Amino acid sequence: MRVVEVFGPTVQGEGPYAGRVCHFLRFGGCDYRCSWCDTPYAVEPAQVRAAENLTPGEIINRLDDLAPAPMLVISGGNPALQRLDALIPELRESYAVLAVETQGSVWRDWLAGVDSLVVSPKPPSSGEATVGNWHSFADFMEASEGVAGRVLKIVVFDGGDLRWALDVHECYRGVPLYLSAGTDVGGTGGYEATVAGVGARYARLCEAVTAEPRLHAAIVLPQLHVIAWGHAVGV
Repeated sequence: MRVVEVFGPTVQGEGPYAGRVCHFLRFGGCDYRCSWCDTPYAVEPAQVRAAENLTPGEIINRLDDLAPAPMLVISGGNPALQRLDALIPELRESYAVLAVETQGSVWRDWLAGVDSLVVSPKPPSSGEATVGNWHSFADFMEASEGVAGRVLKIVVFDGGDLRWALDVHECYRGVPLYLSAGTDVGGTGGYEATVAGVGARYARLCEAVTAEPRLHAAIVLPQLHVIAWGHAVGV
């Protein structure tokens, strides 16, 4: 399996476990090409091919070499492209919480064995809010019905994204919704400009959500790791 990052302990920056100490295991490969992807090194085919090709045993050894953490976040790219049926039970022995982040395009049975399933369908600003992707997402949500710890997390850059997020929320009222203020990945102003941009976008998102009663059950967050480290990787 192509693995682009194994690191930690760090602090999870978004979603239901934001602020919690964790390790990260990031797989390479993705079936989407989002316009604002913040991990292109886990998506672009040439960079993924250059990543390490590790066996499950080697992955376990890499994680064991890190200082301890109570939670593992499995991310990508899209980790649901991987066949992790044999790896998940081994990871369970080392972590109190196993968390997965995926866009909800491909269902795997091993996803039912994690503690936190963060499903992050991509809004219009990503360029991936197609009819076909919506059908795949709907199939994923049907397959994941009843999975413990399932939540929705939608990145919001503009009003179109927020209206789309509201439509998703209306379709899946019983699933907790997290709204994440988008981070500009193309800026050239350095750390200060990045953090200022995140703060401004988060403020606008908070104001828009408070003005829309149908979204008052949502949890609204920025990407905390961007506030801490900017666009640095491996943290």
